[in-house]
Amino acid sequence: MKNGIPATDTDHPASMADMALEGRSILFLQGLATPFFETLACKLARAGASVHRAHFCGGDWAFRGGTVAGVSHHAYGDTLDSLPDWYEALITEHGIDTIILLGDCRPIHAPARQIAADRGLTLYAFDEGYIRPGFVTMEAGGTNGYSHMPKDADVISKLAADGPRQEASTPIKTNMGRRARMDILAHGANIIYRSRFPHFQSHRPASIWQEAGGWIKRGARSVMHGSANKATIAHIEAAQVPYFLVPLQLNSDYQIRIHSRFDGMPAFIDEIMQSFAANAPGECHLFFKNHPLDNGIIDYRSIIAKKAAALGITGRVSFAAGGDLDRIITNARGVVLVNSTVGFATLRLTRPLKALGTAVYDIEGLTDAQPLDAFWQNPQPPQQRLAEEFLTVVETYTQVRGDFFSEAGIERASHEAARVIAGALPRLPTA
Repeated sequence: MKNGIPATDTDHPASMADMALEGRSILFLQGLATPFFETLACKLARAGASVHRAHFCGGDWAFRGGTVAGVSHHAYGDTLDSLPDWYEALITEHGIDTIILLGDCRPIHAPARQIAADRGLTLYAFDEGYIRPGFVTMEAGGTNGYSHMPKDADVISKLAADGPRQEASTPIKTNMGRRARMDILAHGANIIYRSRFPHFQSHRPASIWQEAGGWIKRGARSVMHGSANKATIAHIEAAQVPYFLVPLQLNSDYQIRIHSRFDGMPAFIDEIMQSFAANAPGECHLFFKNHPLDNGIIDYRSIIAKKAAALGITGRVSFAAGGDLDRIITNARGVVLVNSTVGFATLRLTRPLKALGTAVYDIEGLTDAQPLDAFWQNPQPPQQRLAEEFLTVVETYTQVRGDFFSEAGIERASHEAARVIAGALPRLPTA
């Protein structure tokens, strides 16, 4: 056992039988602050692959793991401008046929994605699960706005019918405390190894010090508004008033910055509130639910309260964090979002859904096609059969079970991901 991660596949006795990877050459790029890529790399090497891991910052280096036969490490300390040539040389020298990364919108990944497309290489992009808890997203070609999810209902129906049936399993919940500790370790390593990676710039727009300050502010606001937050959640969960749910996303999320027309959450909030004030029935309320990982840099409570006052709807708008998401969705008249993964839960619960950004699930028959102004008056639910088939396709062809942070979750997700790479589990076609 290393870093708490089992070094064998004893939990999966048949795991190596369908994972013959001799002759394969696999390049890992950046992931999250977690031993997940280390664990997956070791499994692929034991199955016969030649594995190469690229590291771009101290956090990457801290989670590289120990010396393992078949796994080599390549540190990149130069500028972003020189990165395409470095990728070209590395891929050519080692005969790379498969690229693995997490976060397909990160600037350090853009050149690799282009090279993979030009050379016809296989690329697997990871992300947090579309379905939560208990799943990790792993798509061929790209995730979210770059996903190859079909938009045609007949194609979705056929994929759902043809796919292998998933075995029932208990979802593994992520370990948030362990996640926080690993994030702190990665930030510390970025400082310690700064001289080794002098040109590294994080894909996150805020500095570590700005984020730390934001978390302190969020903590203080949580204490200050704790009673009001609990009362709001209890009020919403009890469905004491008819309401629409608006789940907020991370302001720094690439799903907002690249896969939507909004430059951030404040612009989205402004558009939602103006439309609601002008068009929603007078008895309806608007509930903004904060993202659990919001760093607190933006004071959404204040922004929403000021806008509500300006629009004359103070008594009809609320903001809070936490609560039972399934219950909140079930009791809502509808859900309005950019492209949050809350959309998948909304479809599972067959509630009306309006997406304002590029979303995997923004498909005719699933999301409401009406303009937002009309949605408030007459929200339309998804077609139940199409929603069920769509979610079956999502789970079968884009997800692997497990998570990135708990020991059990990493073991399960890395096992299933290795089977995907070996061709034993299907993914969506990329052409």
